[in-house]
Amino acid sequence: MTRQNRNTWSALIAAVMLGLSLFAVTAPVNAAVIKTDIVMLVDESGSMSTVHNNLRDSISTFASILQNGGLDAQFALIGYGFAGDSIRLISDFVDAAGFASAMSGIIPIGANEPAYDATAYALEALPSEQPGLSYRDDAVKNLILFADEASNGDMFYNANTLDSVLKDNSALFNVVLGGEFGDLIDLALNNGGNSFDLNELDTNVQSEIDDFVTNFAEVKLQETVDFCAANPDHPACTDSEPVPAPASIALLSLGLLLLTRKKLG
Repeated sequence: MTRQNRNTWSALIAAVMLGLSLFAVTAPVNAAVIKTDIVMLVDESGSMSTVHNNLRDSISTFASILQNGGLDAQFALIGYGFAGDSIRLISDFVDAAGFASAMSGIIPIGANEPAYDATAYALEALPSEQPGLSYRDDAVKNLILFADEASNGDMFYNANTLDSVLKDNSALFNVVLGGEFGDLIDLALNNGGNSFDLNELDTNVQSEIDDFVTNFAEVKLQETVDFCAANPDHPACTDSEPVPAPASIALLSLGLLLLTRKKLG
């Protein structure tokens, strides 16, 4: 190979390496994980038994989608409406497998369904009792309510006063409802969340369950990412900006070195 050919190949290789390194430096590589603490608030009325089973069986899929999207999620379970103890903590924060196991504590024998009080309870704001949930200081609070009845039997909160509690906690709120319960839907839309159709989870058709869980997880993931985009100073979001990979810096340096040697030659 002639010296001219060698120089041509060296210049070409250097240019390619420089281009790749510039792309790597500017690409969003190694973005930090966002922590989120998710509380599932589940109506324990008898008509919810199919939903209970499907929630238990699909939590691993839900968690995997969140994890693959860059969230560090843990799950707590609160049941409400159970006769004799209308609001109760069934599990503090655990992983998906622990949550599935905790779902065995749900008892579908409900009476009143105080959704407003139950949500306040999840945020340690119910005057009568506190669950003592171990929220992480650097995690986004995510509350998800599953219900086939409008809120009823509440003793302390209504839609307006609960809205203030959600905002004071910077908590995202989603509802999965078996009806057009306007106040609950408005609470979700006003607190970074959405409303979903419970009937899509209240089925024995596995493909429909899978479609619901996938869509729900993807929406929940995007909501959490959007929260950090809108609240970059929140403790869960301060380290969530993309950073350049160290290898790309080395590649850039090598490309520049080869180009420099080519010029000197």
